[in-house]
Parts: sequence; C-alpha cells; structure tokens
Amino acid sequence: MRVCLGETLRTSDGYEAGTVEWMLVDPATLRVNAVVVRRGLILRHELVVPCAELELRERNGAPELVIRRTREELETLPEFRRELFTGEFAWKLVGERVSPFYVPGWIPPASLEEPPPPSPEIVELGEIVRTIDQANAVLHRGAAVVTAEGERVARLHQLCAELPSGQLVEVRIRYGIPPRELVLPIEALSGADDGVLALRWWRSEFERVAH
Repeated sequence: MRVCLGETLRTSDGYEAGTVEWMLVDPATLRVNAVVVRRGLILRHELVVPCAELELRERNGAPELVIRRTREELETLPEFRRELFTGEFAWKLVGERVSPFYVPGWIPPASLEEPPPPSPEIVELGEIVRTIDQANAVLHRGAAVVTAEGERVARLHQLCAELPSGQLVEVRIRYGIPPRELVLPIEALSGADDGVLALRWWRSEFERVAH
C-alpha cells in the first residue's frame, strides 16, 4: 500500500476528500511524515493528513486509499499553513535581529542600546516554529532536483511512499528539452529541503545515468 503525489483520496464514508498536492518529508530520514490534501475548486484549502490516518479499503470491488475520517470528521484535521513548514513564519518571527527572537513589527530605538529581551511566550513560539520547519521538507510536483554540488538538473514529477512507514518507494524526475523521464533509485537521494530534492550524485554521475 502506498500513496503518491496527485492521488485522489476518499473519506471513510465514501466521499472524495481531495488530492495529494504536497508531501511533508523528514529531511534526515527521507520518510514521509504526512501528506497535504487540497480540497475544493473555488474555495480551496489544504489539510495535513498523517500517514497513520491512511488505509487501503475495497470499494465496488476495487482497492482505494481512504482517510480514516468521515466527511464531517475531515475538518478536524489541521489546516496546512505553508509558512509554518517552509520557514517563512520563522523568518518573520526571527527576522535579521541579533537576538534569535523578536516581536514582529518591532522597531529598534534610534540608539545603540540592545532591545529588551523577548518574552517567554515569544521564545516558546519561536522554538515550536523552528521544530516544525526543521522536521518537515515540503515537496511537490515541480520541485527542484539538485546534484551533490548544488546544481539543478531536473524537476520532481512523481513521489510515492509506502504506508504506514512513509518510506519512499518511487521517485520520478523529468529533465532536458524535450522532457525525458527518469526513475531514481532511492539510494541516490541524499536529503530534502523545502521545494528541493538533493542527490548524492555529482553532475557527471547524473549525466552518465540519464544518458
């Protein structure tokens, strides 16, 4: 049983739940922590679905992947706030101050005096935001694929993970003009960041495999 980008999920009571638009991947282990399901056509919103909430069921004689929630219960899942997972909110909170935390919108005095220390609440919030960001790399179709020297050579086309472990089992990329498709061995991956999948291969190795 596995889940892939672009896959349509259903609720436990048979309703369409949405489409997998992003995967939240642990940058260190390359295991998928959760998928992000996009719902709605006009009023779109996204929900974070942990891998443990997914299971395979049979419907009309065919297997389908469902979320262990009814349509009503679906809205109890957390909303996907992209800025929490990509570091954008952490940047707004932290900014470029010497202190690791500061109150957004705070204007330093026109002097060389150090700003007052942040409140315990701001410090705690900052730590939570940092933890969320560092534990999850946001990947989607079109994410950059870079070599060991950091050169972008391809775009992510498909990503699939085994359930419930979250272990990656299929990675397809597209490169060149006209685009050609390549299935990457999982051992060729070295890590992930928001919108970036990194290879262990140098550019010369990638070109040798690709051609």
